[in-house]
Amino acid sequence: MSPPTEAYPTVTSPLAIVGGGVMGALSALTAAQLGLKALWFGPAEADRTDGSDARNYALSPATVGLLKRLGVWPALEANSCAVTRMEVFSGASRVDLTASDSGAEFLSTMVTHRNLLDALEQALKFCAPVTRVPLRPTGLEIFPDHVRLSVEGKTFDAQLVIGADGARSWVRGQAGILWGQRDYNQQAIVAAFHTEFPHGGVAAQWFDRGDILALLPLADPQQVSMVWSSSRPDPLTPDLNVTIADQITDRTAMRFGRLRLEGGLTAAPLRMLLTDELTATRIALLGDAAHTVHPLAGYGLNLGIQDLLCLEALWKEHRSDPGSGAALNLYRRKRQRHIKTVQWSLDFLQRWVVQSHPTLQRFSQVGMRFVANTGLLRQLLIRQAMGPY
Repeated sequence: MSPPTEAYPTVTSPLAIVGGGVMGALSALTAAQLGLKALWFGPAEADRTDGSDARNYALSPATVGLLKRLGVWPALEANSCAVTRMEVFSGASRVDLTASDSGAEFLSTMVTHRNLLDALEQALKFCAPVTRVPLRPTGLEIFPDHVRLSVEGKTFDAQLVIGADGARSWVRGQAGILWGQRDYNQQAIVAAFHTEFPHGGVAAQWFDRGDILALLPLADPQQVSMVWSSSRPDPLTPDLNVTIADQITDRTAMRFGRLRLEGGLTAAPLRMLLTDELTATRIALLGDAAHTVHPLAGYGLNLGIQDLLCLEALWKEHRSDPGSGAALNLYRRKRQRHIKTVQWSLDFLQRWVVQSHPTLQRFSQVGMRFVANTGLLRQLLIRQAMGPY
C-alpha cells in the first residue's frame, strides 16, 4: 500500500526524477553525491511481471567506475562476473576479442537486474538528499523557472525534471517530445542455462540463420544468460520450451557443453526508439526514455549511463539551476549526435548480420576472417566492446 501523499511536504528541489527503475535510482544517487536534493518518483519494481528480473547487464568499465564512485559496487561485486574474452562466430569464421590484448582488465562485467536494483535501492534508503515518493505523477506543469508535478492532489516543484521512466515514458509524452520506432521483426528471448563445462568468464555470440544468439557468463561458473534475437514468429510455443536446451546446445556447437534450462523463458519485441529531442523546457530524458537500441552489442544500459555522466558534469557547472536553458542546450549538443551514431551503427550491423543471401553471407565471413587476422581492427572492436565512450 502506498503511503498517503500528506506524508510529503510541499518542497522545491533542484531535481525531480521520474522512474522507479535502475536509471531513476542511479540518477537520484548521482545527484545526492553532488549534494543536490532530489525527489524520486515511481513505485518500487518488486511487483513487475514483465520478466525484468531475468535481465542481465553487461556493464562497461565506465559504468563499473560510476558504481564504485557511488559506493554501490561492494554490494554487487560478489555476484558479478568479469568478461575477459568474447568469441564471435559467423559460419566457419571466428573472431576472439580479449581484454588483455588492449591492456584492460576486463571487457565488461555481468550483473543481474535484480541485484543491481536491490543494491541501488539499499544505498538510497538512508540517503538524506533524496526524498522517495513511491507513486507515479499524474500531472506536470511547465513554468519558465520550474516544473510542477502533481501526485494525488499534492504538488512538488523542481528546477529540472529527469525522465528516466523507460521506453513508454510518461515524462516524454507530457513534454510533447515526438518519437518513433523501427521494428526489427525479432524478439529477444532471455533464459538462464546451467552449462556442462565452466564458462571461464567467456562471452560468446553467434550470427546464425538470420538470428543473433549470445551466451553471457554469470557469477556461477556454470551458469550463462542467453539473449537470443530471433525472427521466429512464435518464440515461446510449448514445443520450443520443451526443446530449447537441446536447440541452443546444437546451435552453439556445444561450446559450453550440454545446456540445461534453469527457470523459464521471457520474450520481448525488439525495436529501436528514436526521439526528436532529448530535452524540453526544464525537462531532460535519459536512458530508454530517450533511446533504445538492438541488444546485439550490449549498449542499452551503458548508453543511458553515458547520458547520466554527461548530466552529472553539467550539474557541477550549473549547480544553482540545473534545469537552465544553457545546461539543457549543452546536454542536447553533447549527447544527441553520439546517440544517433550509436543507434544507426547498430541498426546497420543488425541488418548486415541477419541477411540470408549466400553471397552476402560469404562476404560477412571473409570480413570476419580479415578482422581476426588484423590486430588494429581487433583492438578497435575491443574498445567498442568495452563501451560506447
